Amino acid sequence: MQMEYWSQVVQRLDLPAKGAWLVYGLGTLLVLLALLLRRKLTWREYYVTFGIMATAGWLGNIVLFFQLDLLDSGDPSIGGIADIIVFTLAPSSIALLYLNFYKPNIKWIISLIFTGMAFVMEYCLTALGFFTQKGWHVWYSIPLYFVLFFFFLPWHLRYVRGKTEVHVNYVAKPPRGK
Repeated sequence: MQMEYWSQVVQRLDLPAKGAWLVYGLGTLLVLLALLLRRKLTWREYYVTFGIMATAGWLGNIVLFFQLDLLDSGDPSIGGIADIIVFTLAPSSIALLYLNFYKPNIKWIISLIFTGMAFVMEYCLTALGFFTQKGWHVWYSIPLYFVLFFFFLPWHLRYVRGKTEVHVNYVAKPPRGK
């Protein structure tokens, strides 16, 4: 009875999913690079960026994979270890790598390079069968990646560093002396 329980637990981890070997390899490489190539970011910026991007990864998963049912990953009936890597560690690590190399004067170049890298990774995961397309095409992701790298992540970094103010409830003050 005890052995059967643990075999079911291991089965639910979906370790041998199609193409999962690439997920494990890329995930390990991306996390190591994000930690070892730490150049310009503080640990606070790492922490906030990791949380924001992991949340964005899971929200994208919920919307694209479940609500719109455009894609499947691994075994669609369960969420395995590979899903945790793809939707939590990979987006966060890629964003941290991008921000470590980001400079405003090379924004176009680095955004295009990272857009291309993200596209190639998604394409490989689709070609190996980890992602199953059900109405989504890999090239649909290119504009999303570009917006992420060119607009969102630079704004995010400025905001985390306190160089951008976000006014939610702006109330006009009367002029002084009146």
